[in-house]
Amino acid sequence: MIRKLGAKAHIAVGLAFLVVSIILAAGFLGLIPDRAGAVRDSRIALAEAIAVSAAELSARDQTEWLAPTLRLVVKRNSDVLSAALRTEEGAIVMQAGPHAANWTLGPADLSTETQLHVPILAGSERWGRLELRFRPITPTGLAGWVNNPWVKLVAFIFLSALFVFYFYLGKVLRHLDPSGAVPDRVRSALDTLTEGLLVLDRKQTVVLANRAFAEFIGAPAGELIGKQVKTLAWASRDGGPFDLDAAPWTAALRDGEVHANHTVHLRAPDGSLHTFQVNCAPILTGGRQPGGVLVSLDDITSIEQNSIELEKAKDAADAANRAKSDFLANMSHEIRTPMNAILGFTEILRRGYSRDGADAARHLQTIHASGTHLLALINDILDLSKVESGRLEVESIACAPYALAHQVVQAIGVRAQEKGLRLELVVDGRIPETIHSDPARLRQILTNLIGNALKFTTHGGVTVTLALDAQTEPARLRIDVRDTGIGIAPDKVEQIFDPFVQADSSVNRRFGGTGLGLAISRRLARAMGGEVSATSVPGEGSTFSIVLATGPLEGVRLLDDASLRARMADDTPVQDTRWVLPASARILVVDDGAENRELVATVLGEFGLAIDEAENGQVAVDRAQDGRYDLILMDMQMPVMDGYTATRNLRAAGLSTPIVALTANAMQGYEQEVIAAGCTAYLTKPVDIDALLATVASFIGGHREGSAPLPAAATPPPPPADTAPIQSRLATQTRMHAVIGKFIRRLHERMAEIDAALAAADDNTLAELAHWLKGAGGTVGFDVLTEPATELEAAARRHDRDAATHWVSELHDIAERLAEPGSTKTCAPRPPRRAPAAPRAEPVRSRLAANPRLHPVIGKFIRRMHEQLNCILAAQQAGDLAELASLAHWLKGAGGTVGFDAFTEPAADLEAAARVADAAACARLVATIEDLVARMQAPDGNTAPHPASTGK
Repeated sequence: MIRKLGAKAHIAVGLAFLVVSIILAAGFLGLIPDRAGAVRDSRIALAEAIAVSAAELSARDQTEWLAPTLRLVVKRNSDVLSAALRTEEGAIVMQAGPHAANWTLGPADLSTETQLHVPILAGSERWGRLELRFRPITPTGLAGWVNNPWVKLVAFIFLSALFVFYFYLGKVLRHLDPSGAVPDRVRSALDTLTEGLLVLDRKQTVVLANRAFAEFIGAPAGELIGKQVKTLAWASRDGGPFDLDAAPWTAALRDGEVHANHTVHLRAPDGSLHTFQVNCAPILTGGRQPGGVLVSLDDITSIEQNSIELEKAKDAADAANRAKSDFLANMSHEIRTPMNAILGFTEILRRGYSRDGADAARHLQTIHASGTHLLALINDILDLSKVESGRLEVESIACAPYALAHQVVQAIGVRAQEKGLRLELVVDGRIPETIHSDPARLRQILTNLIGNALKFTTHGGVTVTLALDAQTEPARLRIDVRDTGIGIAPDKVEQIFDPFVQADSSVNRRFGGTGLGLAISRRLARAMGGEVSATSVPGEGSTFSIVLATGPLEGVRLLDDASLRARMADDTPVQDTRWVLPASARILVVDDGAENRELVATVLGEFGLAIDEAENGQVAVDRAQDGRYDLILMDMQMPVMDGYTATRNLRAAGLSTPIVALTANAMQGYEQEVIAAGCTAYLTKPVDIDALLATVASFIGGHREGSAPLPAAATPPPPPADTAPIQSRLATQTRMHAVIGKFIRRLHERMAEIDAALAAADDNTLAELAHWLKGAGGTVGFDVLTEPATELEAAARRHDRDAATHWVSELHDIAERLAEPGSTKTCAPRPPRRAPAAPRAEPVRSRLAANPRLHPVIGKFIRRMHEQLNCILAAQQAGDLAELASLAHWLKGAGGTVGFDAFTEPAADLEAAARVADAAACARLVATIEDLVARMQAPDGNTAPHPASTGK
C-alpha cells in the first residue's frame, strides 16, 4: 500500500512519524506534564488529610464527628464513589455511599488508583483505616486505551503533521524547478531536437519541456514547468474540444505501455490548428509502476495538409471522371436517334423506296438535318472542357420552333412507322415564327421526349403540340408531348428525371434504355432558362411539357398550324456555292491515301488550279522547299515523315507558304497543336467540299460568284406495292437462296422449341435458343431478328417472365413474315405493319457520282476494291485476324472518302470483330462486304468487271 503512494506522501508520512517520536521522547523525559499522576497525588493528599482528622477524633473518642465530613467528601467530589472507617478488626463503623458494594478486598490489600486506604492511629496504636473508593482515572479496555490522553495526543499530532506536511510540500515542490535535475548537456541535447518533448508526472503536470515545444506554444520553457498539460490549447480535428481521457499520454500513464503514432491537434497562439504525431513512453518507478510519461510531438501539419490536398485532388479527379463518363454515356444515348434516321432514310434511298424526286428530296433533307444534329452532339462529346466545368454551354439565337419540331418528328417518324404508331405535330392557336433559344439543345430535348414517348407506347400514338402562353411575362412557348403509353405512377414522376432512373425496373427490362434521356432534357431546359415537367395516369399515358422563354417578340409573326405547314411544304432546293479561283495558283496535296489525294485534286482541278501530289511528308519537303506553291494541304498522320515534322522542317527552312492541316482528329485543342507545329489553318476529314473551297479561296485570292441548285440525285423506281414480306438482305445472291430457305424452315422448328422452353420456364434453354437466333438471323441477312433475340436472351438470363413472353411474341410476328428469296408469300400473311420490304437488292453507288470529274477516282476505287476483297477473303480463310483488321481499317476510311458510305459500318464492325477474334462475326461481315462489292456500280451505270476472286 505504501509503495503506491507518491513521493510527496512518503515524505509527509516520514515527517509526521518524526514529530511523534520527538513528542514521545519528551514525555519519557518528563518534559510533558502527567495528568494521571497529578490526579493520583491529589487523591493521596485527600486521603491523608481525612486520615489526620480521623486520627485526632479517634484519640478523643469522637469518631462520630467524622461522618458528616465523609458524606460531604462523597457528595462534593464526583471522583469519590464511597468512603468508610474500618476498625482494625475489619468492621465498618461508618460509611458514605455504597461502600461495601464498591470495595473489593484483595489478598495483598494494597492501595490502587481506585481503592485507597490510609491507616488511622490512636496515639501510638493503630485504631483502623480510612478507605476511599475512587472512579478509574481512565476507562478500562479498548475505550480506555482510545481515550488515553497520550494516545489522543500522539494521534492528533501525527495526523496534523501529516496533513500540514503534505500540503506544505505540495506548495513548496510546485515552486521548485525539477528541470534543475537535468544536466545542462542533456538539456542542450534535448533543445536541439526539432520535435517537441514533454515530461509529465502522474498528475499530468509538465516537469520538463524542450525549446521546440516551447517555441510552438509561444512561451519560455521555464513557464511551462508546473502547468497541467490539460491547460494547453488541445483541440479535436474539427477544432472542437479535445477528450483528454483519450489522450495517448493518459493511456500510457494508465496502462504503463508505450503508445506510438497517435495524432493530436494543438492550436497555436495565432489561432491556426496544427497536427502532431505523438509517441508516449511511460517512466516506470522502482515498483514498475508509471510515475510519469515522456511525450514526443512531431509537427506533421504540412504533411497532413498535403495529404488533404491530394485527397481533394483525387476527389476532384474522380468527380471529373464521373462527369466525363456520365456525359459520354448521355451523348451516346442521344446519338442513336439521328443515326437511326440517317441510316433508315439512307437505306430507303439505297433500296429505291422513294416514290418520286420530291419524296427523295424530303428524305435527303431529313438525313441532312439529322446529320447536322449528330455533328452537334459529336462536338459536345469532344468538348471535354465543358465536362470538366460541370456544365454545357447554351446559346440564344433566333430559331424556328415549328421547323425544329417538324425535323425531329420527321427523323423519328421511321420508328413510329415501324411500331405502327401515329406521330402528329399540331399547333394550338398561333405561335411565333421564331424565338430566341438554343436550337441544338431544343432539338435534343424534343428528340429525347418524343423518342421516350414512342418507346413506352405500344398502341395509339404520340401528339406533339406547340402553344404560346402570352399571358406570362416574359412570354413562353409550351411544347407538350402526349402519348397513349403505359403511364407512370404519380409517386414516380419526379424520380424519372434523375440520371439512370426509370419508374419501374420491369419497364427497363421490357423496353430497355438507360434512363438518361429525361435527366438530360431537364438539365438542358433549365440551362436554357426553362423547365421540363410531366403528368401521367398509369395505363392511359403521359404528357411531358417543355416551357421555354421566347425572348423578344417585337416584329415576329405569329402563325397558325396551316400557315406553318404550308411554309414547311415549300422546300427550298439546296444551293451550290460557285467559286472563282485564280487558275495560275499551284497547290501541293500531301496525303498517304491515294484516293484522298485524287479526290482533292479532282475538286480543285475543276477550277483550273495546278495540283501536285506527295504521298508523305518527306516528299512534300523535297518538293516544296523552292517555294513554288501558293498553298500546301498537309495530312498530319503519314508514314516515313508525318505532317508535324514536315511542317516544322519547312518552317525551319524559311518557307512562308500557307499550310492547311487535313486530319481526321477532331478533338478540342488539336487545332492549337497543328498551329503550334507551324500550320496556318485546320480542316477535318471527311473533308467538307464547301469548307475546303472556302479555305483555299481565302489563301489564294478566290471569291464567290453566286449559287445554283445542285442536280437532283437519281431516284430508283418505286418498289412493288406488296410490303408485308420481310426479305433477307442477302436475297440478291443466288447461292444464298438455299441457305435462307433452310434457315426459315429451321426457324419455325426453333420457335416451337422456344415456346416449349417458355412454357416450361426453362430459362437456360430459352437463353441458348435466343443466342442462336441472335447470331444466325443476322448471318443469313435477317437483321430484324437480332434486336428481339438479344432482348429475349437478356430477359431469360434475368428470369423475367413478362419480358420473355413479350419478346417471344415479337419473334413470332417477325418469323411469320419472313419470305424466301424470289417469293412474296410468307408462312402466315398478316396485314402490313412496316415500311415496304425490299424485293431486290439495289446497286451500290457512290454519292459523288453526280460529279463527272470524280468518275475516274470512283472507277479506280472500284477496281482496287475487287483486289482488296481477294485479300480480305484470303486473310479470313487463313485466320489472319491482324491482317483482316488492317484491311477493314483501310476500307472503313477509303470507302467513305470516294462516296461509298455503305462500306463504312460493316468495315468498322469487321475491324472490331477481328480485333476481338470473333470468327463467326468476321465471316458474316466478310459476306456482307462481298455482297456490297458485287453490287458496286460505276458512275456510267454499269457494274465494273473485276478480276477473278482467289477466295472462296
